[in-house]
Amino acid sequence: MHSARSICCWCALSVIVLAMVWTVPPLFAGDTSGDENGAPPEDVSESLPHKGEETVERHDDEVVRAGERVILRVNRNETVAGEVQLENSDVIVVRTRRGELRSFPRIRILQVIRLVEPEPGQHGVVHLRNGQRREGVIVEDEFDYVLVEIEGIPARLRREFVDYVVLEPTFQQRYEQFRETIRPNMFDRHLALCRWLIRHREYDLAKENLEEILAQKELHDARELLKLVNAQLALRRNSVSETPQPPQESGDPTPRRVPADLLTHEDVNLIRVYEIDFDNPPRLQVDPPTVRRLFESYGTHESVPSTQSERNAMIRGDASKIVRLMFELRARELYPEIQVNSEPHSLNQFRLRVHNTWLLNNCATSGCHGGQDAGDLLLHRRNHTDARVRYTNFMILENLEVDPEWPLINYDNPEMSLIIQYGMPRELARLPHPDVRGWRPVFSRPNDRMKRDAMAWIKSMMQPRPAYPIEFDPKPQWINGPEDAVSDITRSKDAASSDR
Repeated sequence: MHSARSICCWCALSVIVLAMVWTVPPLFAGDTSGDENGAPPEDVSESLPHKGEETVERHDDEVVRAGERVILRVNRNETVAGEVQLENSDVIVVRTRRGELRSFPRIRILQVIRLVEPEPGQHGVVHLRNGQRREGVIVEDEFDYVLVEIEGIPARLRREFVDYVVLEPTFQQRYEQFRETIRPNMFDRHLALCRWLIRHREYDLAKENLEEILAQKELHDARELLKLVNAQLALRRNSVSETPQPPQESGDPTPRRVPADLLTHEDVNLIRVYEIDFDNPPRLQVDPPTVRRLFESYGTHESVPSTQSERNAMIRGDASKIVRLMFELRARELYPEIQVNSEPHSLNQFRLRVHNTWLLNNCATSGCHGGQDAGDLLLHRRNHTDARVRYTNFMILENLEVDPEWPLINYDNPEMSLIIQYGMPRELARLPHPDVRGWRPVFSRPNDRMKRDAMAWIKSMMQPRPAYPIEFDPKPQWINGPEDAVSDITRSKDAASSDR
């Protein structure tokens, strides 16, 4: 009798479980960590991902970083929105928008929708609950709405009509993914990537990759492409100096303020030298005459190879070992002769996550810290793809004192950096941005992705901070005449100083 009851109970339980499997929607709709998407170059289409809808579920033992925004569909009548505080294979704990902590067994949640953090201009697909899709530039993915630009027209979609959002990969993500597939001596594949970069007018990256190819092997196609790229970069540089200027009225020109002088190419290279991380080194080159001078000056040191054969092997070997030896010997007079042919990781993060993402677009505008009313913090905004412009802006942030107690970049406590505090909503900042017309916070939430990325960049910089042997005044200058007059002088001086 007991056996028959047990069988009946198990049968009933099986029916319930099967019904749940048939009716419950995907547990992790909105997890978008699957295939990277995008429009690949025609000749390498098999190497880059294509548009698709595949999503990847999280592993049961994965712990999600606290602060991720989610919408939980607990059942057909209850939805909970908030930030994840803890998540593992058994439970998910969320702090709701009212500040309450709520805990849910994972097995009882119908659906977890993870809100996305789009980069500026990033495309994606909005999946609606009725099965339709909307493609465009994802501007915001919020608890109450999704803002998407469709063919330039903003559309605000109420959250109750939206299921989840899938982001297409950014250009940088597509580039990095394809770079990872290139193995040594895969020159045809590497050249295909260079052509793709040229089509997208990413000439700086194309130049970097072409020089990397030519450092390994002399290829006619690579040499010709490099000539093309150098010509395009020259045109880009000259386009600023050749811009027609408005006629000046008679009499004394109106004084203007311009940003600090641009660094030279040698200054840029020297900053890169001081930021080398040997755990993730950039591409380095040290010419044999420099290494021989190192041996001559420090030949008695125990770390320097003593025999000629060992020294010859070091000259022909890995450049990073030579640079390590220079650092150990503190041979600072030779540092300028180290050629850093790609950006160190930390400075690349500044380019991708700070300078090109929000510093230029939000802070260095003509009505803010890129114009005449900028105060002491005046940033370069023209020709921003030039490494000298980017590194000059970095040096301004590192060296300018706006408030004695609040450095623009606080390496000891990144969140207390003035560039972080001034980017936060006033009600959330420890030191709010001054109340000026037109100001808007860069970081919309306390745990904003761009804020996290900026703090991660600060933490990635070399510690303790090196003192770059570069003469630099971060304060703006007063000139008579248009800004380009000084810019042209700076470029001419830089061109002369960069001849080797």
